[in-house]
Amino acid sequence: MSDRVFFIAAFMVAVFMVVLGLAPGLGEDPSGPVSGGGTDYSRIEVSGPQLSRIVAGGDVDIDLMRADGRDVVRIGALADTLSEDPLQGPHFVLAPDLEVAFAGRPVRVTVTARAADKYGASEMRLHYWAGSGEGSGWQTFNLTRTLQDYSFVYEPPARNQGTDPGYDYIAIRPVVPEKERALFVSAVTLQPLEPGANSE
Repeated sequence: MSDRVFFIAAFMVAVFMVVLGLAPGLGEDPSGPVSGGGTDYSRIEVSGPQLSRIVAGGDVDIDLMRADGRDVVRIGALADTLSEDPLQGPHFVLAPDLEVAFAGRPVRVTVTARAADKYGASEMRLHYWAGSGEGSGWQTFNLTRTLQDYSFVYEPPARNQGTDPGYDYIAIRPVVPEKERALFVSAVTLQPLEPGANSE
């Protein structure tokens, strides 16, 4: 075997090994905390495949699907299965970089949602929970059968100097007065505002 043939064969084997090593990650949905890496932190949007980062956090049904020509996550729950704890139900985890970027600043949380086609919820509850143990409290919104933006503003507490960054959370759930209810979420958007900004 000539040197040229040997090196070509060795190169092809090396390429094959690299592709094989990457293969398990190909086609997998994103997972883990939502980060603002690579952005200027003025607008963080979770949509499309990024919706797969949602955490069930309890006895709920989480399904990624298509509706209204776009990716949505269907969140469904049975009556009396969700506690008041925002982390014991469906939520997105915000990475420590967002906790640092948002601390001590008003943040507008916007969720684009609608009632699901089957067992459609008439109301949705949202909650911004800061890793420090404080939160916005549950914010309740009336849902329709068309996608709409639902927003509220919350100011996470300022960080204590010398403490390590932690995680914040955005909890989203249907109100389930009886039997079963579900909703579709197509996007979650986070926008830090200037100090003193209100919900207008």
